[in-house]
Amino acid sequence: DVYKRQGINAEYGVIIIEMRYLLAILLLLLPFIQCIRWHTHHQKSDKVGNDPADSWLAYAVSFGNGQLVTFVNATWKVPSLPSETQGGNAPGWWYGIEPNPASNLVQPILAWGYTGETYSIFNGYFQWDDMYWWHSNTGDVSPGDTIYAYVRFNNRSNSYDMYIEDQNTGWSVKSNIPVEDGKLYTDTYFVVEHQPDDCSQYPANGELTFYDINIELNYKPVKPQWQAFQYQPACSSTAHILSPSSIKFTWDTS
Repeated sequence: DVYKRQGINAEYGVIIIEMRYLLAILLLLLPFIQCIRWHTHHQKSDKVGNDPADSWLAYAVSFGNGQLVTFVNATWKVPSLPSETQGGNAPGWWYGIEPNPASNLVQPILAWGYTGETYSIFNGYFQWDDMYWWHSNTGDVSPGDTIYAYVRFNNRSNSYDMYIEDQNTGWSVKSNIPVEDGKLYTDTYFVVEHQPDDCSQYPANGELTFYDINIELNYKPVKPQWQAFQYQPACSSTAHILSPSSIKFTWDTS
C-alpha cells in the first residue's frame, strides 16, 4: 500500500508539473492569440468584402464624396486601466481612412491587451480582398499619456505615410502603406472595436475622446460632417459628436 500511495503521489506530481508547464505556455501565447483576434475579426462581417466589421461596437464616419483624403490627424489620451485586466478581446480605439466601399483600412491604433496586459500603440493596415493584415512595431503606453497620430497622402509614391506617437515618452513609429491599384481613399472613420466578454474588461473611466481632429480632402482643409452609429454595441458603447474636431466614445463598465 505504501508503494502504491507513493506511485499515485508521483503520478499526481507529474500531472501537476505538466499542468504548470501548460499554463506557462498559454500565458506566453496570450499576446499572439490577441494579435490573431485583432485581424481575424474582419472575417465575421455581415457584409462581403468591406467594413464595418462585426467587431465594431460604435463608430463615426465622415464621407469624402469622391474626394481624395490627403491628410487626417487626431489626438487622444490613454484611458484608465480596466477593472478586469485579463481577457476582453483586445479592445481598440482608432481612426482610419478607407475607399468607398470600405475595403482597405489604414489605421493608427491604441489597443489594450494586444501585447499583454498593457496599452500599446501601433500602425495597422487591412485589406478585404485577400484578408491581408499588417501592423508596425508596437510601443507600450500608460493611462493618461497623450497620443498623436496622422495619416498623410504621398503623391510621389501613391501611398500613405502613417505616424503615431506617445507625446509623454516620445516613442513613435512611422509607416508607409502603398495604395492598392484602383483604390481611392475618400472616407474617415473613428471607431471603438472588439466586444468584451464582460464590461469590466473595458477602461474603468468609461470614456475616450478624440480631439483636435483635422481632415484635408484634395489638400484643402474641410469641416467634416460626422455621422455616428451604434453597429454591434456592447456595454452601451456609443459615439458622440461633440464638434467637427472632437468625437467622444462612452461605454458602461459594469
